[in-house]
Amino acid sequence: MHKLIFASTTIALLILIPAFASGEVYIPDHEYVGFYDHDGIFTVIGGVKNNEMYPVIPTITVSVNDGGNVFSQEYKFSPVMPAQMLPLKLKLSQITSENPVLEPPQISYKRTEYKFEAGYVLYDSSLILHDDGRMTGKIKNAGDNTFQNFRVYALIKDQNEKILDVASSQRFAIMHPGEILEFEMIPDPKIVNKIDLYSCFAFGDESILPLNADRNGEQYTFRYESGVAFMNSKFNSDSTELEIDTLNSFVGELNASFEFPQSSINEEFEVYLDDDKVSNLQSLDEMGNWHVYFTVPGFYQGDVTIKGFHEPDGTVEVPEEIDLSNTVATEITTGKVTSIIAKTAENSIVISLETAEDGVLSVTTSDFLIRPFNDGGFLVVVDGEKIHSVKYENKILTIPYTAQTEKIEVYGSYVIPEFGTIAIIVLAVAVVSIIALSRKNSISYSLSNF
Repeated sequence: MHKLIFASTTIALLILIPAFASGEVYIPDHEYVGFYDHDGIFTVIGGVKNNEMYPVIPTITVSVNDGGNVFSQEYKFSPVMPAQMLPLKLKLSQITSENPVLEPPQISYKRTEYKFEAGYVLYDSSLILHDDGRMTGKIKNAGDNTFQNFRVYALIKDQNEKILDVASSQRFAIMHPGEILEFEMIPDPKIVNKIDLYSCFAFGDESILPLNADRNGEQYTFRYESGVAFMNSKFNSDSTELEIDTLNSFVGELNASFEFPQSSINEEFEVYLDDDKVSNLQSLDEMGNWHVYFTVPGFYQGDVTIKGFHEPDGTVEVPEEIDLSNTVATEITTGKVTSIIAKTAENSIVISLETAEDGVLSVTTSDFLIRPFNDGGFLVVVDGEKIHSVKYENKILTIPYTAQTEKIEVYGSYVIPEFGTIAIIVLAVAVVSIIALSRKNSISYSLSNF
């Protein structure tokens, strides 16, 4: 099924000139719903709108009256652009009563900088809603920055504009300025016959989801990447086995990739689906974390148990130097970055440059890479001389340098990895797109440009 998508000047004006005077970041009532999905999990879906004149990072407190007990949880999301919407989807397996009531959300936000600026969906004949419910199309990076580790997201709605789900595309590792890529969104097969449109196409951060489990009275944090839902993780009494509630709502099998902090070089993991052992691959990455890969069958609902955890025994292998040259995002106004090396024993990152003129280096950091000192700053040394004119904002470290600079050293409170106590931040969907619709058996008009 091929649908033509046109640009409507009238609708574009309505979108590009919103009621900024209200200065609000909010969720419309009709776009904030809670319900038990087809797998019996209470799900909250909505769309956060930003009517401020600048990008914001929203924090949303979701509350549900669960049979007289109020469940409340705070979620911090990623940037939302002006006049844009953030699709959100939260699965709350804690909710079990027959008639839970989703209470109005509480929203706070703070100003931030642009992300995925000038990235958009092409609204032409390539944007197709297929009879099987799939959405395919093309995206373009019309800006000057490279995008990394992202997906395209959208709301799925029925004929009555009711939100059915949040869809996501395949993961894109990198997208260079000017590049055009094809994307595909595959919905849950159980809602295919209800789909009428995809709304609010958006670029967003790749979702790598954290889980927490109590281990000997302390919080043990790990993370996973998969289309499978993993919930309610817990260790057995001697902390050698981790059990996780598991749900694959898709008809086909899906892969799961888990990342665990290393406690011992002697850890060898086994994976069980219910009581059946399944094959898995195990590897140790350059940062010293274990990776465990396995496959979950289609329509599987049960327990995944991962066995083989050890208590810390002093055998953790942490390399003194880690090459991050192809991992850390940098921008430089003159010259080029030739290497980026993390020195774990010194809690520093060493950036080597080739420069012929004065310039500025911008380094995108994270709590997985390097953390600031207690005062919120870093110690920066340029060719052996400490400098003070360093700007650190929104996880971006901006460092000026002079011509012929060869080495910049950044010191923090710790450099990857800090095993056993890593505080993992939820990488939620970041949205930077305007509403765009594609309907079955009708034509919908929108314009998306930045």
